Amino acid sequence: MPKSLPNLPIVMMNGDLLTKVDYVQLLNYHQELKAVATMCVREYEYQVPYGVVEGSGHKITAMVEKPSYKFFVNAGIYIINRELIDEVEENQIIDMPTLLEKQIDKGEFVAQFPIHEYWLDIGKMNDFERAQKDFIKGFE
Repeated sequence: MPKSLPNLPIVMMNGDLLTKVDYVQLLNYHQELKAVATMCVREYEYQVPYGVVEGSGHKITAMVEKPSYKFFVNAGIYIINRELIDEVEENQIIDMPTLLEKQIDKGEFVAQFPIHEYWLDIGKMNDFERAQKDFIKGFE
């Protein structure tokens, strides 16, 4: 990354995403929180297709039939402050989660920004085909 860039936040995103995220709102959120980095997150729900059994030794302590769990997952869209670029050595290969984990380990404030707009990872052929259909329909 050229060192001659202005000292402004940088928007980065994975190249296999299709989204309608509001980048102005995201940038304002990042700046208002004064975070060193902001990661967009999406809610992801996973339902276990079986009954989950908890136990202690030989004793069953609880059973939950086909529970659902909700998580925030990395949406692959980030805003990072310019100074984070300076921390990456020339020719060093580093992914965004690792860069942000280093900031968290140092006690820096890394924010999460939940997105609710259209978002699709199109890294697999069936998702790419879905994206084409969604585009034609206007991302309904």
